[in-house]
Amino acid sequence: MAQNAADSVSYFLQVNESQVNSLAPLRQWQNLKLAFDETQIWVKDLDYAQINSVEVRSIPYKTIYYLKQHKLYLLNSLLPDRTVPALLWTAIDRALPVTLPSFNHNYFGITEKLHVTLVGSDKEQEAHMMITGIATLQAYIESAPAIRLQHLTWVLLNNDKVCIAGKPMLPIQGNVYWKKGYAWLPAGFDFELTLLADAINATVNPDNHNLVIWHSDGSYALMDTEDFEPLTISSFKLSIHAPSIS
Repeated sequence: MAQNAADSVSYFLQVNESQVNSLAPLRQWQNLKLAFDETQIWVKDLDYAQINSVEVRSIPYKTIYYLKQHKLYLLNSLLPDRTVPALLWTAIDRALPVTLPSFNHNYFGITEKLHVTLVGSDKEQEAHMMITGIATLQAYIESAPAIRLQHLTWVLLNNDKVCIAGKPMLPIQGNVYWKKGYAWLPAGFDFELTLLADAINATVNPDNHNLVIWHSDGSYALMDTEDFEPLTISSFKLSIHAPSIS
């Protein structure tokens, strides 16, 4: 592609997550956006000069695409290779902090507060957990076949809520969550700064003994994994007459 024809072309860069440090020099270009796709990292909105810069050319094992009519073409190819991935894009200087903060896992002082923001995500995730009302679960479970409850565990949360984990999820109304490590995020949401997910978990759940259920406002609740038990009609009937978990 000639340079004069490429001036208005938008480029995408793809690397493995193990190469995240090699992207640090790109933080100087504030027009760039970055997103995480499982084990891959994507950078978009690069221009011709940036693609041919020393900073980009020095990145090993990279894949470069150019955008044309909502399709991604491998650099110097005339055939479309794939569609633009539906990911949560963040400004590169926010997605790649200069240094990760050092957190004291045992003490939260005034200056050590951890601020977490969840944002809407276009990436579809499979739900593995649900929080619903006791009455809603009771109305279903009283006539449900035992086989439908297999592979599900549950715990009583308070006087009117239950948490159900596993799949397939029950066909009842409730708030559903998807699993990201030890974190459970509301369906349709992800951490704004995905790169900090491990640091966030290490702060709020240092021993990985709990499940961390995040709410869309950035607050969270810890649930002991040992509190969950298989979901059966008998366990449900016994638990709703027992003291609940606060």
